[in-house]
Amino acid sequence: MKRRTVSLVAAILAVLPAALFAAPKFPIKPVEVVVGFAAGGGTHLAAELLTPEAAKYLGQPIQITCKPGAGGAIGATYVAAAKADGYTLLYATMSLPISLYMDSVDFKADDFVGLALASDVAPLLAVRADAPFNNAKEMRDWIAANPGKFSWSHPGVGSTLHVLGANMLFAMGVTKQVKEVPFKGTAEGISAVLGGHVTAVSSFPATVLEQVRAGKMKIIGVSSPKRIPELPDAPTFIEQGYKATLTSTRGIFAPRKTPKAVLEALDKAFAQIIQSEDFKQRAIKLGEPAVYADSATFDKMYREQLVMIEALLKELGLSK
Repeated sequence: MKRRTVSLVAAILAVLPAALFAAPKFPIKPVEVVVGFAAGGGTHLAAELLTPEAAKYLGQPIQITCKPGAGGAIGATYVAAAKADGYTLLYATMSLPISLYMDSVDFKADDFVGLALASDVAPLLAVRADAPFNNAKEMRDWIAANPGKFSWSHPGVGSTLHVLGANMLFAMGVTKQVKEVPFKGTAEGISAVLGGHVTAVSSFPATVLEQVRAGKMKIIGVSSPKRIPELPDAPTFIEQGYKATLTSTRGIFAPRKTPKAVLEALDKAFAQIIQSEDFKQRAIKLGEPAVYADSATFDKMYREQLVMIEALLKELGLSK
């Protein structure tokens, strides 16, 4: 009797649709991508590039949520604690590995897995158009002649632009002669520069392009090995004799325990979004050229950055 029952169950299972046993479809609702910086800043604007074609390739829209503060750590903490189901992701810069070594945070390096690299951006140092210096050497001389008067802004201690800005000033040898002024976002720092309250701002190109093109701000130097297409007239620090060439990756992360099938679906969708012609054109217009890497490659880059950032922060005197 028992053997007959088992055979009957097997026969019933054999005729049931395979779809009944398939993994649940993903996604069935919008996917939230969290940005740990203020709305209107470079990281937020870059993340928004993902949204126009999301439904076409992912099957659901992407919603960008800004949770600014603590150099991006507030947003990272939120995602690390979220349910690992693929519906809550993190759009982060180098601020993710930076925060692990500069701050006491409620997440670990292994709480995240890299999903896709979206861009690799060169930071820059910008000042008001009427600043009494036009290049790195003139700025360095002015700082020496006016002790205590130079200040620079960044979007929070431990943020990518804090470290990148510190690296630019370190390369110029003026770190101990300047004052830093943190804000919640780069947009606030730009307003402070334009208002004459702060001398310079550490920024990404997308955030200052409008002001530079309008003749309200000028670029002292760009931290990249060569000049960037969106600002061809802006000199690099390296061509001015200062060894600041560090750039910042931006990409999407998921909580580490996200199911493999969901990670694969997201990996495929982001590959299509970021490599689409529409995304590339909008990225260039923003001043944020697309640079894509798949999940396996980007996750490896993230692990390598952890080692590099730890060493850099010690050199800059920003961590023990």
